[in-house]
Amino acid sequence: MNIKILYDNTAIDGYVSGWGFSVLVDDETMFDTGESEEGLMSNMRKFGVEPSQIKQIILSHEDWDHVGGIGVLKQCGAIDVYLPAGVSCELKKTIEGLNSGVTTVEAGCETSIDKSKFVTATLGEDKKEVSLAVRTNKGLVLITGCAHPGLDKIMDAVRTAGDIYAVVGGFHGFDKLELLADIPVIIPCHCTKQSAQILDMYPEQARLVAAGMEIHLGDNDE
Repeated sequence: MNIKILYDNTAIDGYVSGWGFSVLVDDETMFDTGESEEGLMSNMRKFGVEPSQIKQIILSHEDWDHVGGIGVLKQCGAIDVYLPAGVSCELKKTIEGLNSGVTTVEAGCETSIDKSKFVTATLGEDKKEVSLAVRTNKGLVLITGCAHPGLDKIMDAVRTAGDIYAVVGGFHGFDKLELLADIPVIIPCHCTKQSAQILDMYPEQARLVAAGMEIHLGDNDE
C-alpha cells in the first residue's frame, strides 16, 4: 500500500505545513483533511493528485485541524464520507452542501470500505473518533487522527481483525509506549507528544515523516 502525507505539522521543501493531518491511501482514500483547504490543495497539486480520483474521505473526528480542508469536496465527484457516529448536524450539513454526490456514512461499528480497508468502530467519550485500517500482506496498517480515545484502545479494537503491522498518525498524549514493542513500523505524526521518546525506544521500528513524503508499506517497504 502507498501513503502520501498530504498535511502535517512539518513539511519538506516545496510543501505547506500546518497544524493538522491528512493522508491519501492508495491514491483514492483520503483520511482527514488538515486545517486548511488552501494548504491541502497546494500539497495535492505538488503530488499530482486530482480531487476527482478520491473515492472516499474518512474524517477521524470533528476538530478543526482534521476537517478544515473539507472544502476539497467541491472538486470531487460522487464520494463516500465516513464519520464517527454522533457527529454534529452542522458538520453533516456542511459536507452535504459542498457536493450533491456525497453519501455520508456514520461508522458506529466497524465499517468496510472495500476488501482491504475498513473504518473502525466509533470510540471515545468526550471526543468520538474513528480510525482507518488497511489489510496488507504483512498485517494491518492502522491510521489514526489524534487517538483521543487512547491508542491502546484503538489497537485492541483493530486486533480483532488481525495483527497490526504499522501504526501511522497522531497519537496525542499516549504514553504507554511499551505497548508499541510488537509493532514493526511506528510512524508518529501531527499531535504526538511522545515522538522523541518513541524514536529513542524503537530506533529500528520508528520513523518521522512530513507533508510531501510518501510511504510504502507491505511488499518492498520503503
